[in-house]
Amino acid sequence: MTTKVNKCIVHFFHKDFRRCAIIDSHLKILAEKYFETKFAKIDVETAKFFVQKLKIQVLPALLCFIGGIVIDRIIGFEEFGNTDSFPTEMLERRLGKTGVITVKDLEDPGKKTIFGFKQTQGEDDSDDDDD
Repeated sequence: MTTKVNKCIVHFFHKDFRRCAIIDSHLKILAEKYFETKFAKIDVETAKFFVQKLKIQVLPALLCFIGGIVIDRIIGFEEFGNTDSFPTEMLERRLGKTGVITVKDLEDPGKKTIFGFKQTQGEDDSDDDDD
């Protein structure tokens, strides 16, 4: 499957793990938004060969493929503050950084002003009036 599509995210899960269900709910939301990426999930109980071959030891595990090659792994919840209540946008931005999904508003947070707005080119903030 990962060799037949260009971009693919595979969720290795266990049906009895609560955190796997949490990741799955976030991925369902993202799958409806990013049609260019294939989203799949594999039960670790029925795919033991893949689990061993890909050296998956901690769940949940997300493997990101581009062109059939693993380009990134997201293991557990550490990157999300180790909390169960992280927003879907946090996972979306993380996946966007790998290039497996194309997030439209993924920008450098350093380019925003202190008020959170992006300054446009040619915009002048000076209060100087030449009247």
